[in-house]
Amino acid sequence: MDPRPLFRVATAGSVDDGKSTFIGRLLAESNAIFEDHWEALVRASRATGEEQTNLALLTDGLRAEREQKITIDVAYRTFATARRRYLLADTPGHARYTRNMFTGASTAEAVILLLDAERGPTRQTYLHAFIASLLAVPHVLVAVNKMDLVGYSREVFEARAEEFRAGVHGMEFGDLRFLPVSAVEGEGIVSYRGTMPWFHGPSVLQTLDDLEPAAKPFFFRFPVQGVVRPGPGLRGLMGEACSGAIRVGEAVQVLPTGETTSVVEILSPDGPVESCAVGDPAIVVLADDLDVGRGAILVRPKNPATVAHSAEAMVVWMSEDPARLRAPYRLLSGTASALGNIDEIAYRVAPDTLHREATESLELNDVSKVRLRLADPLCLDVYRSDRTTGSFELLSVESGEVMAAGVVLRVPALEPEARSERGLCVWMTGLSGAGKSTLSDLTTARLRAAGLPVVQLDGDALRAGLNRDLGFSESDRTENIRRTAEVARLLASQGVVVICSLISPMRSQRELAAEIVGEAWFEVFVDCPIDVAEARDVKGLYARARRGEIPEFTGVSAPYEAPMSPDVRLDTSATEPQAAARTLADAVKLRILGAQP
Repeated sequence: MDPRPLFRVATAGSVDDGKSTFIGRLLAESNAIFEDHWEALVRASRATGEEQTNLALLTDGLRAEREQKITIDVAYRTFATARRRYLLADTPGHARYTRNMFTGASTAEAVILLLDAERGPTRQTYLHAFIASLLAVPHVLVAVNKMDLVGYSREVFEARAEEFRAGVHGMEFGDLRFLPVSAVEGEGIVSYRGTMPWFHGPSVLQTLDDLEPAAKPFFFRFPVQGVVRPGPGLRGLMGEACSGAIRVGEAVQVLPTGETTSVVEILSPDGPVESCAVGDPAIVVLADDLDVGRGAILVRPKNPATVAHSAEAMVVWMSEDPARLRAPYRLLSGTASALGNIDEIAYRVAPDTLHREATESLELNDVSKVRLRLADPLCLDVYRSDRTTGSFELLSVESGEVMAAGVVLRVPALEPEARSERGLCVWMTGLSGAGKSTLSDLTTARLRAAGLPVVQLDGDALRAGLNRDLGFSESDRTENIRRTAEVARLLASQGVVVICSLISPMRSQRELAAEIVGEAWFEVFVDCPIDVAEARDVKGLYARARRGEIPEFTGVSAPYEAPMSPDVRLDTSATEPQAAARTLADAVKLRILGAQP
């Protein structure tokens, strides 16, 4: 493998500022174009009626790009110098493809922002500068291009640089530099050829070679990708550190659970090692057999990430479908995911002026500050502290489409008492033996792991206590349900999720319970064929009912009226208990977030 370090660069700027030509020139003069590629480039130029070889076609690979002479997709190319290897992204300049520019610049250590010397910076130039600042790209090189069209004038160059500085006033850049170039003529790309004797700085390529790589975050972060069994009796956590390093014997904390243990072994592809750092694929074996899976993060106990149920972030909307406030989305960060929504849109950045403006929705390519609300606790860092654990994507729950990408600005610490703002009565109805109690236990565990307060009201337990004076006549069954619903209403009004598992066979009884509970009502039909439920009956209740020993037994000597339109229907004869509990827990969390599942 090539031992030279990899350095990621992205180009940006407005349409017709010459980004693709700039990259073509850079690659050509860096001897990074194979002969067959060059021949294809010559043929493609002739096919478009151009006498000179059009270097822009090297990166504008899509037919639509060649026909329109604009960049649409992000084109990646590699080249190298004696010092390092480069992965260069040519990002689109058109306003419609702002999302693509965000994608290309999100992993860059340097952005080369092209600026037309003749016409000066445009609104898209400033928007791309804003995104580079937002993404905290360590180095921004403003290449004032097309200097040949202004006679290689020093005055024009300095005027454009001053105009740009004034336009980005208030934006934060760690390193901002200006370079005069002509991509068409090849001036200032790899070297200067004497047309601008007044400029004594290095060329673009020389500047890139001299840039310092971005400082790596110090805090240890190891997102777990999966669990493996590297040997008999061993259970390892597979992944790759995105920041920091860890050694065998050091203490680690597992987030979001907060459990603390130590590292007893680290395995690399070449065998056991004493440590692992950024970029090292590894299997980490812990001293304790903890319940850790994909999505967890290993950190040092003294430098943990913040476990949060909300975050303030800047997002770029990437979908043709507009954003909907409090609609359900799935947030992906590293290997972790959580259900969530956009609870508030603080403002939208106006593309024309970069001023903040109020909005209730987000359209394609909108850049906005939002407040995210999460149904599950997630480990997040501020983006400027860690690019991996501070960035995320929002996906459609239904289709999995990427709706937005964003960076975390602020992470409020998890406050369990603040999670009790909306209660819910999860009313589980179904035949005896359908699996209500099992499903109640599994769902309760999942919801509590998400930080939600949960209380279970089981039919058998209620009849042993609160409702022990009631029998099984229709009137007593109705009173049993009424009392349970009243208790559930009181608990839900205090922000508790109440899981009620009762047969409640008649629709009229459930309608009474729903009227008592009110808006917190959430009906779940635990569906199961009676023969399957009877086969599960370890107590022999169905057999006794068929012998006539138990009168008015639902499904045998008494009817069961299935819900007409429950909020959730779970077929426990066709779905494993854990999968059914996951489905129900997600539906409950979505409802609590304020969205319909």
